[in-house]
Amino acid sequence: MVENIAGPMNAERFETLVAAYGGDIGRWPQAERAAARNFAKSPGASQALARAAGLDALLDTYVVKHSDAGLEEKVLAKLARRLTIRNWFRFGSAGIGLVGVGIAGALAGSIAIAVLTPGLTSDTSVASEGTATMFGDIGPDAAIVQDSQ
Repeated sequence: MVENIAGPMNAERFETLVAAYGGDIGRWPQAERAAARNFAKSPGASQALARAAGLDALLDTYVVKHSDAGLEEKVLAKLARRLTIRNWFRFGSAGIGLVGVGIAGALAGSIAIAVLTPGLTSDTSVASEGTATMFGDIGPDAAIVQDSQ
């Protein structure tokens, strides 16, 4: 195995690597190993490695408990149920929103037709004498104004 030298090692860098990777230099990044082995010959570095090796040994004794046999099925069932409910709300609410927008558009259109063309919405027919506009009858004053000119 070929080790690359990353550069000169100092105490601060060595302590950082010991804290991150532990007391076994073989677990360190490949680029740091050669410089770390050279620096580990100093008394302060060997003490840091010994402390980290003690912590490594303690962590190596930890055993993960096996989970309950039905736990995985329970978690997956609950996840599937949550995803189903979430998807229903996500896509169902979009459909409800589109229905609401459609109803609002229909209402706005019917109001616009009723306002702009009142003759279509009423049952009574009004005979106009040329004074009716889209907005309603301007009344008999129009005839008076035309006669005076």
